[in-house]
Amino acid sequence: MAGHGLSKSRIAAWRQCPKRLWLQIHRPELLEVSTASERGFQIGYEVGAIAQGLFPNGILIKDDDNLSAALAATKAAINENPELPIFEATFQHDGLLVRSDLLIPTVDGYRMAEVKSSASVKPYHIDDCAIQVWVLKQNNIELSSIELAHIDTSFEYQGDGNYQGLFHHEKLDDKILPLLESIPNWITEARNTLAGDEPSIEVGAQCDEPFECPFKAYCTRGMVAPVKPEFSLDVMYRMQTTVKDELLRKGFDDARLIPPEYLNDIQQWIQRVSQTGTAELLPQAAKILDDLPYPRYYLDFETITLAVPRWAKTRPYSTQVPFQWSCHIETSQGQLQHEMFLSVTGEDPRRACAETMIATLGNNGPVFVYYQSFEKSRIAELAKLFPDLSDALLAINQRIVDLLPITRANYYHPEMKGSWSIKAVLPTIAPDLDYTRLVVGGGEDAQEAYREIVHPDTPCERKQVLTEGLREYCTLDTLAMVRLVWFLQGYQQPIQQQS
Repeated sequence: MAGHGLSKSRIAAWRQCPKRLWLQIHRPELLEVSTASERGFQIGYEVGAIAQGLFPNGILIKDDDNLSAALAATKAAINENPELPIFEATFQHDGLLVRSDLLIPTVDGYRMAEVKSSASVKPYHIDDCAIQVWVLKQNNIELSSIELAHIDTSFEYQGDGNYQGLFHHEKLDDKILPLLESIPNWITEARNTLAGDEPSIEVGAQCDEPFECPFKAYCTRGMVAPVKPEFSLDVMYRMQTTVKDELLRKGFDDARLIPPEYLNDIQQWIQRVSQTGTAELLPQAAKILDDLPYPRYYLDFETITLAVPRWAKTRPYSTQVPFQWSCHIETSQGQLQHEMFLSVTGEDPRRACAETMIATLGNNGPVFVYYQSFEKSRIAELAKLFPDLSDALLAINQRIVDLLPITRANYYHPEMKGSWSIKAVLPTIAPDLDYTRLVVGGGEDAQEAYREIVHPDTPCERKQVLTEGLREYCTLDTLAMVRLVWFLQGYQQPIQQQS
């Protein structure tokens, strides 16, 4: 076997960018795997294990670090147990190694199924399957069908350990067979890349598609990002891309210089504040808030969505399960208490979440949130799930006051750069509340922290750090709303926190 050994993943790297493959082999020390990539790998392992569990008596080809043993074990499984499914079946041809997720026996040969954690077939999945099929055919493996098993988001788990229906098997024969004649050329070109010097390839779309390249930092070293105006057109709230393109063609790249005929009312406000450099707070916000009674409740949820559902009546990627809430309670102006619910046991948190929330929020007083669609939807889902709690939960929804539209209509600071997200607003009104110092600094971080905490291999010390990080993050989210309301009302007294 001449040249460098190849695998499906190496061919995929070459297909994304020849330079990526070259660096992967010749300069592996430059590789930087992102947190998002690591998260994707972990989800993939979990999904793969579930897929294998759906085919009883399957034979798993192990020997990940021993190619000869894996090849021999695959050959033995085919010859000695042709009636049994094979997981991670290992084949090679012309120095190209592949491992097939599922080989499922039929009367006409094997169904080859590649398992993916995505919710649909992606273009790069077609290449992956084609490479595998080519190698299997060179090994004279009869295939009755070529399939991609991806997550079916309509599947609802019943909590009974039965995941039949989690995967949709989509047949790809018609898309893959025409590609097979291209595979030998892919192999040759990939080898030529590895045999030569480091390819000279400009940074471009391939750096992020279909995945962020782990060598992106290396390839962009020393590059100077294009200098954009301090107030680029991106600060213009909901300005259509076609309008931005027209303005750029006419030489307008600074939001402060856009002719007024291109701007709606809110965009003209953004422009004025950007021009003057002075924030504007309109009195209507205080009028709205001054009319609201005490006690006041400031509520925020953290939720988790899973590729493989673990609790009854949940669906992959679509059911958002609340595992935490924080609530600051303002009994009178400036007088605060704090309550929290957090479940990181791995057990279904929804019943306890609902009951503790009902007990804390009581029957009277506004419930402040920031972007009510999220909280209202979660509460409505809990009400549907627990009919005996429905009236109390839906009554909470009737008391919700959304701070986002109030803020958007009445406050703008030039440093917000066209965004009214809480993390854009907060530094302009309460810079002492700093998310950057936290272990968990955002919603995605919170989801990842939950996944890591409930993973059985996570050390206890790490679980404690992440659990405390979740507490600090969710507490800050609701304290941020308190400070926002005080700012909008013009209330400046120091916090008096009650235990």
